[in-house]
Amino acid sequence: MSFLKILLIGLAVTALTACSRTVEWEEEVPLNTGETIWVKRELTYAIRGAYANPLDLGLRAEPDQTFKFDYGGRRYIYKGQAKIILVAISPKTQKPILVAEPVANGWYSQNRYSCTTPFYVQFDPNVNGTEWTWPKKIDPWLYGVPTNIMLKIPDFNEVKNKYAASGRDQIDNTFLRSDSKYYQVIDAEHAFENCFNFK
Repeated sequence: MSFLKILLIGLAVTALTACSRTVEWEEEVPLNTGETIWVKRELTYAIRGAYANPLDLGLRAEPDQTFKFDYGGRRYIYKGQAKIILVAISPKTQKPILVAEPVANGWYSQNRYSCTTPFYVQFDPNVNGTEWTWPKKIDPWLYGVPTNIMLKIPDFNEVKNKYAASGRDQIDNTFLRSDSKYYQVIDAEHAFENCFNFK
């Protein structure tokens, strides 16, 4: 391959990499306690191919996201690839926990999370609210709790500054399939048929 071709390929890759935008929005999140908080979400849109057609390039969301919110006088920050679907307050600790769908973005295989029923992952914060650990399975008090984080990632040119809970629900209702109950409520019977147990 000639030096000129290598240079052109390098310039094209650099140009595509430079075409990324980080955006933020706030979501109104009704908690299981009856309280309401606002969660700030931050994610980056970069030039990527479509899922079914890699040649269909456009600004699409990267899997990494940041969630920031305040509760009980403390700031909580989560950064990672897990698809967070619920913020809830533990009746035992009175601290927020996060629940995610482990298959999305390959989180469960990357983190060697073993198969459980129901197949969700729970994140518990450290004392600073910035590092999160996960037990082997979610707490039973979560069963039946409705999810409260927007599931559909808006297209780059459709992102709004704020989403009220009712607006978020409307967006998700047009996105969810009838067989995706496990995304709408923490379903005690949800299992992942193709799950692989790690040793």
